[in-house]
Amino acid sequence: MRWKKTLVLSTLFASLFALLCVPISSYAQDYSFSLDQEVVDVWINQDGSVALEYWFTFTCDPGAYPIDVVDVGLPTDDYRVTDVRADVEGQPISYIEESEYVEYGVAVWLGDGTIEPGETGTVHVVVDRVGGMVYEDSRDAEYASTEFSPTWFGSQYVHGTTDLTVRFHLPVGVQPEEPRWHRSPSGWPYDQPETALDEEGRVLYTWHHSAAAPDRQYIFGASFPRRYVAEEAIQKGPSALETIWAVITGAICGPQAICWGIFCSALVVVGFAAINIWGERRRKMHYLPPSMKVEGVGVKRGLTAVEAAILLETPLNKVLTMILFGLLKKGAVTVLDDDPLRIQINTPLPKLHPYERKFLEAKKKDRTLSERRLRTMMIALVKEVNNKMKGFSRKETVAYYRDIVRRAWQQVESAETPEVRGQRFDEQLEWTMLDDDFEDRMERTFRTGPVFVPVWWGYYRPWTRTVPARRPSAPPRPSTERVQLPTLPGAAFAATIVNGIQSTAGRIVRNVMDFTGGVTKVTNPPPKPSYSGRSYGGGGSSCACACACACAGCACACAGGGR
Repeated sequence: MRWKKTLVLSTLFASLFALLCVPISSYAQDYSFSLDQEVVDVWINQDGSVALEYWFTFTCDPGAYPIDVVDVGLPTDDYRVTDVRADVEGQPISYIEESEYVEYGVAVWLGDGTIEPGETGTVHVVVDRVGGMVYEDSRDAEYASTEFSPTWFGSQYVHGTTDLTVRFHLPVGVQPEEPRWHRSPSGWPYDQPETALDEEGRVLYTWHHSAAAPDRQYIFGASFPRRYVAEEAIQKGPSALETIWAVITGAICGPQAICWGIFCSALVVVGFAAINIWGERRRKMHYLPPSMKVEGVGVKRGLTAVEAAILLETPLNKVLTMILFGLLKKGAVTVLDDDPLRIQINTPLPKLHPYERKFLEAKKKDRTLSERRLRTMMIALVKEVNNKMKGFSRKETVAYYRDIVRRAWQQVESAETPEVRGQRFDEQLEWTMLDDDFEDRMERTFRTGPVFVPVWWGYYRPWTRTVPARRPSAPPRPSTERVQLPTLPGAAFAATIVNGIQSTAGRIVRNVMDFTGGVTKVTNPPPKPSYSGRSYGGGGSSCACACACACAGCACACAGGGR
């Protein structure tokens, strides 16, 4: 019986040894990982090329195949493998070759830097030069354009979301007010990038999304004066007919290509038109110039409430209403009618801000306001605020003035008597108007009364009997003079102020979007999309993709995240 026990034990040991000798990889899954972070810098050079620098932070899933190679898609075929270098956590990578998984791109073999299952690692890739990246701007003959798509990975490999940052370093010499960003891709949290200057003094556009899709293509772009790039390096873009034909032939494959091509191309054209109209309507309301967003250091103090409103990109009809009410408080104007709005200028005029004088100069002979002159005034005001912000931090300054708005309301709400509350509201009117919650705040603050009505209210509605109007020629009473002001119940006062401001804002210009669009096209010209051919990089890892981009000759560059 002893030999039987020995046989059983030998069999068990043999079986265990056989199991241990089976390669672990035979039980492993395919590549499976998360792309925790992707950062890419794109330097646009004067010879029409770009330099790229990537940081990919991967976490390899437990039980998955180790990440031993990363395929990085490149936007054109004008590159050399010898111009690519990489490292993993600072450890240089020695073997890089042409990728078999992308049309244009390289395979970066991680070697000793292989990211094992359950581990996280950062792959750093530098591409010294990719040529053929600058095209004529399709909407402005004086501008050139570059578009770029960072590498993305196949959905069968990657999961979760990615903290994605894309930074465009524009050509040397481009001034902050000259370039034009292209609208952020669909699904991006912001329409436009943040603007700053990099360490070399180049204009820097930064797009950031903390929850981007790692398996999706995002396209980013910028336009800039063509004089900053060698003329021979600027390529011609395709015609509109070539673009439509590329959509038809590229998007559809199969025996019924013609019918499906016509149908789908129509859908594409209609879809792009609808997106463009919607996006254009949104961007018209963003009138701040790109240079306004170039970050400096410290807070710019001393702006008036109206100037702060420009910094906060307050709707322009509301800014005009703030200017009008500021003039009413100073006794400079009397509103003769509100539909249409007609004003009378009172004399003598008190000390006025330049934009207030320009507002008064917009009065026509029939005492209505010229929208053309108001638009000219607003353009000058936006440019003036932009000049005042040079060298200061926009982010810090915005926070500073939002805090002033908050404290203005606190002063009104903390008043112990109706008389003091009315006086503080009078003093802080323009700042409180900057609150997005102005109407509801009015109702809550003045729910109970009585409330002392501001003496200047008679200038706004002299035809009403709420407040007896003084003669228009009379200057405002000095603040030290004691005047018995009329009162209103709190709710009635709040409704009167809110309705007055709303009605004025609604009638001061005929169409707010058209008015703002007229300002925006001067202060923040629309982005100039260019059809930049193969200015794309990245793609799905299967490489079975149908190239259906909105440009002719687009690159189906498929980048796999391991294989």
